[in-house]
Amino acid sequence: MRDEERLAASGFAPPAWSGAGSVFPELAPSEDLRDRYRACLVGGAIGDALGRPAEGRWRADLYQRWPRGLRDYQPWRAYRSGPVGTFTDDTQLTIVVARWLVEMGHGDLEAGPLAEAIELWGETGRGIGHATHEALELMRSGRPWWESGVASAGNGAAMRAAPYALRFAGEPDRLRYSAALGSVPTHADPTAVAATIVQAVAVNQSLAAHGARLDPDVLLNAVVESVADRELPSLAHRGTGERRTLVERIEEVGEMLGRPEDEVLEHFYNGAFVLETTPMVLWLLLTYGDDPEEALVNAVMAGRDADTIASMLGNLLGALHGTEAQPARWQGENLEDHDGLVALADALYDLRWNS
Repeated sequence: MRDEERLAASGFAPPAWSGAGSVFPELAPSEDLRDRYRACLVGGAIGDALGRPAEGRWRADLYQRWPRGLRDYQPWRAYRSGPVGTFTDDTQLTIVVARWLVEMGHGDLEAGPLAEAIELWGETGRGIGHATHEALELMRSGRPWWESGVASAGNGAAMRAAPYALRFAGEPDRLRYSAALGSVPTHADPTAVAATIVQAVAVNQSLAAHGARLDPDVLLNAVVESVADRELPSLAHRGTGERRTLVERIEEVGEMLGRPEDEVLEHFYNGAFVLETTPMVLWLLLTYGDDPEEALVNAVMAGRDADTIASMLGNLLGALHGTEAQPARWQGENLEDHDGLVALADALYDLRWNS
């Protein structure tokens, strides 16, 4: 059975997106677009590295230690030999996905090599999440990719979504399919897959905006439409117990624009559950998107799953603004594998636009 048929049999394959034409913008190659490809991958690593020391901490504690906000990379005791800007699993798995897409070239995507690469990464991976750890155990036991994913709505698949948008920019059906196929080896869950599609579509919309201010209604409508044809369950909020679907949570983002950040954090909760992560990323993008530095600092200083939320936000900000908007102290030799990320971005750009 082909991978496309296996994905369809699992119920995770997106159908043809009949309404894409009304919300999915066209893109054209340019040196500016190449720069924003680079900034997208680098931006994700920046957010990850900046947010690493804030992960799992409370907002009040972070502001007590860094009253002006955490604006510079902090050394990681376990990795003092490398750059001070050292990232975690968010960026490591984004690199795994990007390499997989490059290696697949123009052929049909096969999930087996991705699962093998994730399993290999798991031998030394940093900060592995619960769902991914469980999936890795299933892979090691011999389970094939279509049986290794777990029923988790965690953000471990959505956090590695940016490469799908770069590889298939402007191609809605291929973008959605690749996002679903790339999620299932670790997260075989309808909400996790939908959140991965939403993040990839948001990257595409940011690329198409050419540094302009994002229209909240246009962005939110596009990401909602990208998963509107999927049956998504209502899941309980960890604080209130109220049940919402991912679409309903995204629709609440527009209602929360202009509200104080404390209120927004209490409402969505910036944790690792995609019904928390995805709306927080979108709210931060639409609230602080004109100032990428402040956007990332605010994401990091909110604590909880700070590195993943800042990483996903960094992908979107990079796609929107390009490298000039990223402070020099966050780039180059200060950031782990900066040049490798640029090379991967170029490879994805060339696959999409120069082949």
